[in-house]
Amino acid sequence: MRLPTRGELEPARIGWIKQAGPTKADLSLVDVGDGPLVVKDFGGKAAWVRWIGRIQIARECRAYRWAGAIAGLPKLIGRIDAHALALEKIDAEELVFMKDRKVDGALKHARLTEIVRNMHRAGLYHLDLRGIDNVMLGPGGRIFVIDLGGAICLKPAGWLQRRFGDWFAMADRAALLKWKIILDAGDFTEEERAFERRHRFWRSLWIFNRKQRRSD
Repeated sequence: MRLPTRGELEPARIGWIKQAGPTKADLSLVDVGDGPLVVKDFGGKAAWVRWIGRIQIARECRAYRWAGAIAGLPKLIGRIDAHALALEKIDAEELVFMKDRKVDGALKHARLTEIVRNMHRAGLYHLDLRGIDNVMLGPGGRIFVIDLGGAICLKPAGWLQRRFGDWFAMADRAALLKWKIILDAGDFTEEERAFERRHRFWRSLWIFNRKQRRSD
């Protein structure tokens, strides 16, 4: 599909997915003749947000290119400019808000787990799977993971992955436990319970989780 230019975005817009707040990227549907694309764009934000946004757009493009053809991730069409990128539009809805999300919950969770495992094998760590709007459900129970803006890429089997991969994977593994509850996908195994306790301990030491630590 053809990558739109900045000048084409406004006239080719066919709808909004999300008009975000002042510090977040807007998401819109754009069609320049080959079908709808999803455009993530910081271009209309304040200068300091655009400056941060260009870093995030660069990171996200790198993550999608790094992912290659991993099933369950939308395909990157390309970087429009410093502040925007375009992705394929997937036929899916936010899983957490679907009334039948718990139907075949164990199967849905297994499919999500497989996507995450494939990402980790490729040295790609999402780090924001706890965000409930980052997991989508398509026809036939197909699962998609979106928004790689915060993802980390490490060379598979490289020194950095061997040294830090398990730490980065911890956030995604904890998110999978959250999704297991959301999907009613079965009880935690003993291994999962032990991991949850370790993860809660390490999170309690993080300075931004002091409030949570006091309430636990």
